[in-house]
Amino acid sequence: MNPATAGLKVLSLPFDHETTDVLIGSYLSQTAAHDDYQAALACGAYLHGAILVGRDLTGKVSVEQSDHMVREAAQGLGTLGFLTGLVAWPLIPFTTGFGAAMGGVLGEALHLLTETKVKGQAATVIPLGCAALILAYPRSSATAVEPVMTRAVIKAHGEASGHHVQALRGALAGAQQQMAATGP
Repeated sequence: MNPATAGLKVLSLPFDHETTDVLIGSYLSQTAAHDDYQAALACGAYLHGAILVGRDLTGKVSVEQSDHMVREAAQGLGTLGFLTGLVAWPLIPFTTGFGAAMGGVLGEALHLLTETKVKGQAATVIPLGCAALILAYPRSSATAVEPVMTRAVIKAHGEASGHHVQALRGALAGAQQQMAATGP
C-alpha cells in the first residue's frame, strides 16, 4: 500500500467501492414508462435514482426524478454542522440546522442541474410521443429492481465498480453505449 494514501482508506465510506447498475428502458408511450417508474419506486429496493423522461407529440420534454441528492446532502451537511457544534455546546442546534439547510439547498441545486441536462439530451434522442426510464441502483438491489421494468421495448444494462459517483457515471455510459448499439 502506498504510504501517502494509507490514511485515506480510514476515511472511505461503505458506498465508496460498490458496484452500481444502471438500467435504461425505451418506451413507445409515456404511460407505460410512468407505470414502470411507479413500480420501481414501490419495489422496496434502494435506488440511487430513477429518472423518467418523456417527449410529447409537440416536442415538449418532461422529466420526473426521484433521487437521493437532496436528502443525502442535507444529512451530510447536517452531520458536519453537528460535529462543528460539538466544539461549542450551545451552538449545536444552530450549526446542525444551518448545515442541513445548506445541504438541502445544495442538493436541490444538483437536482435542478440534473433535470436541465437530461432535458437537453432527451430533446435530441427521444422520439415524439415516446419516453425513457433510467434506474440507478446498487448491485444488492438488482433482484428487486430489474423485474419491474416490464413494459420497455428495449432495455440496456450497464455496471461499474468504484467510488459512488464514478461507478454511476461508468454504469450509465455502459448502458448508453448498449442502447446506442441496439438502435436502428
